[in-house]
Order: sequence, then structure tokens, then C-alpha cells
Amino acid sequence: MSQPPRVRKPSPAALVTLLLGLVLTTLLFGLTYELETDKASLDFRRRAENYINDLQRGVEDAVASLQAVNQLFASVGEVDQEEFETFTEPLLARQPYIRAFTYHRFISSRERRMFEASMRRIHPGFQIRESEKTEAVPAGNREQYLPAIFIAPKADNQSRIGSDALSNPQRAAAAWRAIDRGAPSATGIVQTILSATNMPTFFVVMPLYRSDMPLTTMDERRKAVFGVTQAVFNAHDLVARGLGHQALSTSGLEVSVHAAAAGEAQQLAFHHKTGQTNVDGRWLSDSALFGEQTLTVSESFDVGGTIWTILVSGGAAPFTYSHRASLLVLIFGLLLSVASALNRQSAASRAQHIEKLVEQRTVELSRTSRDLELRKRAIEASANAIMITSAQGPDFAIEYVNPAFTRITGYQANEVMGKSFDFLCGTDRDQAGALELRAALSPGTESNAIVRHYRKDGTQFWNHVYVAPVTLAGRAVTHFVVTQYDITETRRYQAELEFQANYDLLTGIANRNLLRDRVTQALTMAARHEERVFIAFMDIDRFKFINDSLGHRAGDLFLKTIAQRLKRAARDTDTVARYGGDEFVLVLPEADDIAESARVVQRVMQALSRPVPINGKDFFPTCSAGIAVYPTDGHDFETLITHADIAMYSAKEKGRNNFQFYAPTMNERAAKRLQLEGDLRRALERRELVLHYQPQIDVSTSRIVGAEALIRWQHPELGLISPAEFISLAEETGLIGAIGDWVLRTSCAQARHWELAGLGKLRIAINLSARQFNQPNLVRMVQSALADSGLQASDLELEITESTVMVDVQHAIRTLHELKSIDVNLSIDDFGTGFSSLSYLKQFPIDVLKIDQSFVHDLATDPDNAMIVMSVISLAHNLRLQVIAEGVETAEQLSYLREHKCDQVQGYLFSKPLPADKFERFLKQELGTEA
Repeated sequence: MSQPPRVRKPSPAALVTLLLGLVLTTLLFGLTYELETDKASLDFRRRAENYINDLQRGVEDAVASLQAVNQLFASVGEVDQEEFETFTEPLLARQPYIRAFTYHRFISSRERRMFEASMRRIHPGFQIRESEKTEAVPAGNREQYLPAIFIAPKADNQSRIGSDALSNPQRAAAAWRAIDRGAPSATGIVQTILSATNMPTFFVVMPLYRSDMPLTTMDERRKAVFGVTQAVFNAHDLVARGLGHQALSTSGLEVSVHAAAAGEAQQLAFHHKTGQTNVDGRWLSDSALFGEQTLTVSESFDVGGTIWTILVSGGAAPFTYSHRASLLVLIFGLLLSVASALNRQSAASRAQHIEKLVEQRTVELSRTSRDLELRKRAIEASANAIMITSAQGPDFAIEYVNPAFTRITGYQANEVMGKSFDFLCGTDRDQAGALELRAALSPGTESNAIVRHYRKDGTQFWNHVYVAPVTLAGRAVTHFVVTQYDITETRRYQAELEFQANYDLLTGIANRNLLRDRVTQALTMAARHEERVFIAFMDIDRFKFINDSLGHRAGDLFLKTIAQRLKRAARDTDTVARYGGDEFVLVLPEADDIAESARVVQRVMQALSRPVPINGKDFFPTCSAGIAVYPTDGHDFETLITHADIAMYSAKEKGRNNFQFYAPTMNERAAKRLQLEGDLRRALERRELVLHYQPQIDVSTSRIVGAEALIRWQHPELGLISPAEFISLAEETGLIGAIGDWVLRTSCAQARHWELAGLGKLRIAINLSARQFNQPNLVRMVQSALADSGLQASDLELEITESTVMVDVQHAIRTLHELKSIDVNLSIDDFGTGFSSLSYLKQFPIDVLKIDQSFVHDLATDPDNAMIVMSVISLAHNLRLQVIAEGVETAEQLSYLREHKCDQVQGYLFSKPLPADKFERFLKQELGTEA
């Protein structure tokens, strides 16, 4: 079966030649066609403009006829109907498109009746009537009228005598415009009943002025006018006459004239369209070849102050008539393009045959070169360092490195050629990874290892090195490919994760996770060697106070300092860890001597007690520690930590700044403490807290002048609990704020109650805790309590301990001044027990110093205490402060204080602290008012 002959595809060169030829032909054709079109458009515009000029001249001649009529009145003066008809008759005959000439005269409303009567003598039944009405409708009441007096031709328009031009809005507007301008004014196309035809009609109006009056301004012209002349035009006939027969008989011509902007159908004055003569036949017309071709000229001209628009449009001439040159360019261009393309096709066929022979001879060389180039580009594009080394030991010299090797190591290719494959190890070639790789190269096997390498600048980095042998056609190994993956960042990230998992981010010492691991290891070793392990659980005393008063940033700095001191004070074999917050754990492994372990803990606590400078001040930290011992106190991490924690709380209960070994009996105390903490959280809700009041006595008058409010806890099971047993617990648990607020409000309300009960004004003294004193809203809280109770601020005294104000002196000064600004009394409690500086004392806006009862107790027997009390009284009086001595229990103490001018005293000599109801009875007894 024979195959059909193969069709040869046209060559690109031939297609390009043909395409260029067609493009050039199209361009030349388009250029020629455009020039011919422009010429035809220019000819059409010239003819159209001639038609338009003829029309304008025709309109001007028509308006000139009205001006002639107007001039008749200006020249003759008084004109009668006969003279008017005689003058206008030849004008109407020469210009048949003028339907009528009329003369109108202005008549005021006062003149109307007399005017109508005079006109009836000439025209029986005459009356001023509405314009454009088919029946006689008398004109409505207006200030003035403009009735038709004369009209020509009279025979056809007798019924229009008396019609008021001002009753028609368009005619009225044209009349006033003519009067104001002193020139002819035309209306638009209006509906009229001058004849039965429906031809478009418009009016042109000219004013008649009195000759003896000025006409300079519009007002002067309106005063001088006495009437108007008016011409009524058949717009269609006027335009047809103006354009002429030649224009209207032109083939394909369309003319539209509007008495306004083009497109307003109601103002169409003329429209004419002639048919298109197709000389060449339908298939050779412009519309058939290039779509509808329309030429349009539009002009505007003035007719009595109204803008008229004429639109002249027509089709283009037949294509073969107006575009002969472009048709010839198109035909010859197409023929030349095809001929050139055929010539290029022949030449391309010969060249293609030769090219195919050359391609067949080079295809094998090209494929081989492409494969080699691909492998080379792949190696050079690799992001990992690649070396090719010789298979000859012992150095296995480098023969090639890729660009990534240079970027990672800093060595240029020419610097490493011939060097040993492991030269990046520097002097560290005996590391395990390097030895493993060298051992694999000798027998020519694959291997990989993690190796520590060094860059050209000496910086260290980690590489995961892979070695693979290269063989040629299955023969012996000739080279090795060594690929290196930089894993430095990966190892650094792993180390960072490991650090975060095992070390405290703030202090840098072991965290709870690593602590558990170290304790577990220590317990395992201790069990194997029958040794003991000591676990010391340490808590920083009063850290919450430091953190709350100075802020968390200062607290963090404080913890960092403590952690570093713990680490330096511990032995190398010990573990120091942060358990959480201000709690630290010290692990002493391989310790069998209790006395030695106690000495280590003591050394650590002494190291902690050195001053810590924070914000320019020295703080003297102390800690309480509890110690649990393996295996006596537990065999696992959780048990030992729990028991050490219990022992730590026992140390705190014994006065802080000491350590205690765990004892089983501590569990009971710990359980009791936990129960007490839980009960304390609910004590406020259950109203178990009560206040007792201890009177303050004026030494000189022996009268009660005040009372100190002292909190007690009426526990439902344990009875009355002293504040010494639960205030520290409230501070540790954060309940001290709510309790202090309750004490403040309750005390103020009670003092106000006694005042209203007629027991006199008493100054109520309230102790502020350190946490309360450092609250930012302390002043607002005090103001709120005073406002709610109605107590005067001067009847409230706030007692602050000496140690509280000395923590942050500047903060204390600001707070005391704010409190003093609301007129409350301020006192320093337990004066002499802290580290007060007299330079600071005089800056505090305080009113009272309270002498601690520890000085008053041995007043009669200890000369030193007596001297201290006397000095404090003297100092206070010199600073214009009052002095209260607390803890007065004997007459001797009172006598000494009275002798040295102490202002006030309180103590068991007068009364112990009493509940509110008993204190009220005590007050009444003193006042002698009790029934």
C-alpha cells in the first residue's frame, strides 16, 4: 500500500518573509487608504461648510426683512393697518417662508378697558385674548399686555388680532430678551395655529423704542419700549430655501437643523436625507468592505440670540472611485510578498538538508558533553562542601573542591590542591571521627563520621563527613568523593535545648528536672556503696517583701546573686538547684558525716548572709533550711524533698535564719500548719477574725486618749489564736492585704461608733504590715475607710515598723508624705529595734515614736535600757514628736516614764487588750457613765 506524498512544511524564513511582506503591504495600504480618506473627508467638509454658509446668509436675509418692518415704525412713526400691509406685502411675496408680520403694542392693566373699547370701533368684538388658543379666551389679569394690533397678511390671520404675545412663555421670553438687548431675538420651535400645517414655526421679535428716550442701559430700554414687531417663520421652508436645490439633491446627503443643541427632537427645524447611488455595485462599496463609512460636519450659528445647530452628514464615495491607489498597492504588495516567500522556501529547503547531515554527525558528542556538564553543575551547585581525592594513600590528596567548600572553610581551591583529605582537622587528627574515616579509605569502602574541623580563620565547626569510593567500569577504586554537611547550628541548637531543659534560665544553675536526675544518680550510688545523701531545702527569708517593695527586676537580680553564692560555697561534688521561686535545693552526695554536712550547710548560709547591693542599698539576706537524709528520711526524690520542705518550715517557725533536720514529729506540725493555712483563707468569710483594743493613757492626766487595735483569730476549734501564730502565715500566703484592709475599716467604724455613743474622741491606732505599706493604692484605701465610717482623719493613727520604712527610704518618705497630706497621724512602731538613721528620721513626717516593750520591760533593773528610753524621749521631744511607751506593767516603770516626760503609755498595768464590748464598758467606767 503506497503512502501519500509527504507535504513539506514551510520554513520559518519563508513564513517570516511572507509575514514581513504582508505587514509592509498592510502598512502601505493603510497609509494610502488613510490619505485618500482624509482627502474625501476634506472635500466633504468644504462642501458642507458652503451649504452652512448659504443657510446662514438665508437666515440673515429673513431677519433683515423684519428689521426693515421695524425701520418703518422708526421712520414714519404712526403707521396704520393699510400702510403696514402695503409695506410687508412685497416682503411676504419675495420670502414665502415668512408666514406673517405682526405689530404688538404694550398696554397696561389700567389702559386695557379703554384700549379694548377704542379697538372695537375698528374691529368689532375686539378683546385682548390668550395667545395660541383656538377659541377666544380673554387674557387673564396681568400688569401689562402685548396684544397684536396689525397683522399681515390680514386675510388669513384676522382671528389673531388682539392675541397677547406675553401669554406664551417662549414668545414672552423672546420679547423681553429683544427689549433688553435692543436687537432681534428668536424663539425656539413653538406650536402655533397660524396655519393648518404642522411645519415647525419660530418667531423673531424686534423692539420699538420711543425716539426721545435714552437707550444706554437695560432699564432705560425697558422704559423706552412701546411695542414690538414680529415675524413668524416656517423653519423648514426657511432652511430649505437657504440650503438651495443643489445641496438637497446631493446623493447620500443628510441635513438636520435644530433650533437648539443637536439632538433635541422638539427643536428640530429641518431634516432632509437623499438616497445613495451605488455605482460600483454592493460588493465593492466602502460599507461592504470596511463597514459603514460616514462623514459628518456640525456647526452652530446665532439666530436672534438663539444658538441653532446644523448637522451635515453623508456616506463616503464608492471604494473603487475614491481608493484606486490603495487598491493597487494592496494587489501588487500581495503578489510581491508571495513571490519572495516562495524564493525563501526554496533556499531554506537546501540549507535544512545540509544542517540535518551535520546534526547527525555531532549528536553523540553533544550527548556525552551534556552528561558531563550536568554532573559538574550538580556538584558545583551543591550547598554542601564536596571534595574529590586521590585513592592513593597515605594522604589521599585533594584533586577538586566545589565552590561551597570555599564558602564554608574560607580556603580557595588552589590553596588545598594536593593537601591531605583530613587537613581541616588541623592538629586534632587523632579524634575518633577522623581515625574512623581514614580506616575506611585504605580498603576503599564507604564510611561516615562526625568530625571537628577548623576554618582558615581558625574558627571551629562540626561536619558530618560522608566518604564514597569512585570506580571506572568496575575496575579498582581511583578516587573518593568526600561530602561534608555543616551541622554546627544543629549541635548548638541541641545544646541550647538541653540547657533549657536542665538549667534555670534566670540563675543558670540546675533546675528541677536536672535536680531530680542528680538526686536519682546520687541515691543509686549511695545504695550501691551504703552511703548517705543529704538534701537541704532552703527558702530565702522575706524574699516576697523584697520582690513586692522593689519590683520583680530587683527580685531577679537578688535571686541571681543568691544562686551564684550558693554555687561558690558548695563543694564540686555537690549539686545546687533552683526548685522554684525563692526556693533552692543543695544535694550533698557521698556524705556519711552528719557534722560535716551540717558545717557545709552553715557555710552556705553564712555565704548568703553577706549584704546584697540593689539599687544603691544593701540588703542582708538570710535563709531557713530543712535537711532530709537518705535512707533515714526517705528512699526517693519526692519523699526526701517533701521531708526537707517540712523541716524548712520548722526552721522558719523557730525564728528563721537557721536549719533543722527532719524529724517524723514534724509531719504533725506540717499538717497542722496546712490546716491552719486553709482555715485562715476562710476566716474572713466566716467572720472569725476579731479586734481587741488596748487603751493608750495620757501620762500627765491619766485619761484614755486612744486605743491600739490588735487582731485576734477566734478559731471555732482551736479557740482564740494570737497574731504571732498566724500573721507570718498570712504574709507568706498573701492574705495579709485583705486582712489589713478589714482591720482598717473595722477599727475606723468602731471608733466612729464610740464617738457617736458619747464616749468622746479617741485616736485609734492601727498597725500597717510591710505589704500594706507598699501597696500603690494605700492612700485611696485609707481615704475610702475614713469616708465609709465617717471618722475624722486626725482620729486615725497608722503605725509602721521601723524595719518597714528602712527598706526603701525614698519610697517610705513619699508614702508617708501622701498619708500626712490627708491629715492622718503617723507613728514609728518598735523604735530602737532596727537600724534607723537619724538623718532619715527627721525626713519622715511622723507624729509619734513608740518605744518597744523590750526596752520598757527591764527599765527598773537595767541602767542601759533606762538610758535608751530617756534618750529616745529626749530625741523625740527635740524633733517635736510625741512618745508612747508600750508594755508598761509596773508602777515603777510608769513612775520612770512620768519622771522623764513620756507623753503616753499602754500596757497591762492599765488593761490588757479587750474585745470591743468590754472596751466600751471600760471606757464608760473611766468616764463614770456606766449605769
